[in-house]
Amino acid sequence: MAKNSSANTLTLKLNAKTAMIDILDPGTSDGWHGLQFYITGGGKTLSPSAIKSQKNAGGNKSWRAELAAGIELSVEAGPSPAGNGIWVRPSITNSSRKPFRLNSYGFRLAESSRGPALNYHGLPVFAHSENLRYENLPHSRETFPFVRPLPEAHRVYGRQGLGPMPVMVLGRITQDRWLVEGAGSQERHSPSWHLDLTLTPGRMLEYRSEYFWHGGADEQIQPGETVALESTLYLLVESAPDRFYDAYIDELVALYGDRFAGPHSRLAEEPVYCTWNYGVFTQVSEADCLARIKIAGKTQKGGIFQLDHGYQPPHKPHVSWGHMDAYYPDTSLTWDKSRFPGGPKKIVEACRKAGLTPAIWWTPRMDVDGPISRDHPDWIAVNRDGQPIENVGDLHPDYSVPEVREFIMRTLRTVIHDWGFEGIKLDFFSWAFDAPDVVYRNGGTNVYWKRWLLRSVREELGKSGYFLHCVSCPLGNPFLAIDGADSFRAGGDIDHGAWEMNVYNCSWILASFPASGRRTWFADMDSFMGNPKFPGNERRFRCAMGYMTSGMVDISGPIETFDAAAMKEYRLLSERCDQGGPVNVVDRAAFFGRALPRVLVRPHASGSKTRKQFGIAATIGLFNWDNAAQSLAVSLSQLGFKAKAVQLKDFWSGKTISVEGDLLAAKLDPRQHLLVDVYAK
Repeated sequence: MAKNSSANTLTLKLNAKTAMIDILDPGTSDGWHGLQFYITGGGKTLSPSAIKSQKNAGGNKSWRAELAAGIELSVEAGPSPAGNGIWVRPSITNSSRKPFRLNSYGFRLAESSRGPALNYHGLPVFAHSENLRYENLPHSRETFPFVRPLPEAHRVYGRQGLGPMPVMVLGRITQDRWLVEGAGSQERHSPSWHLDLTLTPGRMLEYRSEYFWHGGADEQIQPGETVALESTLYLLVESAPDRFYDAYIDELVALYGDRFAGPHSRLAEEPVYCTWNYGVFTQVSEADCLARIKIAGKTQKGGIFQLDHGYQPPHKPHVSWGHMDAYYPDTSLTWDKSRFPGGPKKIVEACRKAGLTPAIWWTPRMDVDGPISRDHPDWIAVNRDGQPIENVGDLHPDYSVPEVREFIMRTLRTVIHDWGFEGIKLDFFSWAFDAPDVVYRNGGTNVYWKRWLLRSVREELGKSGYFLHCVSCPLGNPFLAIDGADSFRAGGDIDHGAWEMNVYNCSWILASFPASGRRTWFADMDSFMGNPKFPGNERRFRCAMGYMTSGMVDISGPIETFDAAAMKEYRLLSERCDQGGPVNVVDRAAFFGRALPRVLVRPHASGSKTRKQFGIAATIGLFNWDNAAQSLAVSLSQLGFKAKAVQLKDFWSGKTISVEGDLLAAKLDPRQHLLVDVYAK
């Protein structure tokens, strides 16, 4: 199946008298009209009124302008690295004698401009991955649709930390033609967008991008200092909604290439068993683990065994220390020896004997009444008022404190090098970076310190280690993969795993389909399988949906109690682990309504394990999320297949499926699915 996405050639025009830029399709004038750089700082908003000097070289433009006395803007712009659009990067130089206070910056519309414009009729719509989930801890809830009409009142998108995809997509509902603006870098600052409906003739909306940072009211640009600001990519894309990120990801791959974790990840062909979900949680022991390690080793024939939270000693009011306090002041008392008498070495040894890679759950959060907060209040992250940053009973470290970093590194080295774990699930850590009012005692930004933590974990694990980024769910942000995470949690916790939790968990993974893969990272919708008490159709539904995400194969549950049918499914998922390829969301309605796709397609490339080993060209999934029977269908020719040239088989049973004419159709009972492999004859 060919990739159904293309990017139009764009040109950049600079108006020297007004310091405005246009980024347009020269044939249609679709694009961004009248963008003007602005910066906020010192209680003022500053924009250049004219260009002082400019250069053109090899298709690139650069120009300089004055923002205020002693504050100069420099901008470089030109064709983007992969050739899909325009790349713009500003920098600020402070040649005055005083520090300059920087709050935010970006591009806004000049009063006389048309702004973002598409020259055809239809309801203006926008897409941002934050549309699928609202999170302001301790509150987190699903929202939809992904592609929605412009907000009636002023809204800001992207201010929820580093989780959302750093891209804004604008379009009209009648055509698959999209203006795509995305961050080309995320070294110091995070992007957001301000949207309003407009009464201005000719404009689609009131619009401005805004790069900002957490870490206090502002940051300082010192006298004589030049600060490189974040780069932005502008693209005009023609594609179905499930592919409108493709050209943007192409640009990031051209920019960063080998730095992404996905291309090197063992998750492409290795499943992961995790001890946590479906009623197990912290009620786990060494005996439980040894039994499950044996089963996982025989069933998966390789892969990863992930010991989750629960190995630490009891501590009231918690079931066990789920915090960094368990490692303080040293690691001699980290493990609950009553439940894990052999300690970490026993688990690691058993995993290696079974042919599994040992991995462990680890968090840098701290307890409100724990020994670290009592002994080192100066280690605790605080807000502008000096109060601890707290969410749902947890405290977080201030990573700018050297002693904090030293303790974290000592802990990581113990887990990885002394104990021998080769993988880490990093959990309950994000609020230290996502809290909007966090202040770092010794400077730095939320982006900087989060990158420090992720890079530190990856460096200790090495390139081949397993690294799962868990909470907050990133909603597609690829920049975290540059810092070493193999996989990101792309949905809420499955927890006990009843049907309602399955629906909740899957409600915000739609943004991850077009963003993840072997080029970037592997989506983790949390564990498949389930509790043996669940109906078999619901268990298989979740397994099928997990497989069809093309993200990591994540298994959980008390596998020693699984019946023969469940174990057969576990074996099949392990055998078919060939993840990271594209996913086509054929059900367009999922983008414009509730974000639960009913038709998914995984094409298997000619050189893939699935194609070479099993001869399967694609896998099609039909999913009935409703509580009533539903008929679902997809045209084979729409997917690029001729009905007479392919053979269809049920994924689970291997039984041949017949079709009438060109249509693969099924009447599905509530909470049922059909998973079909397409074999070329």
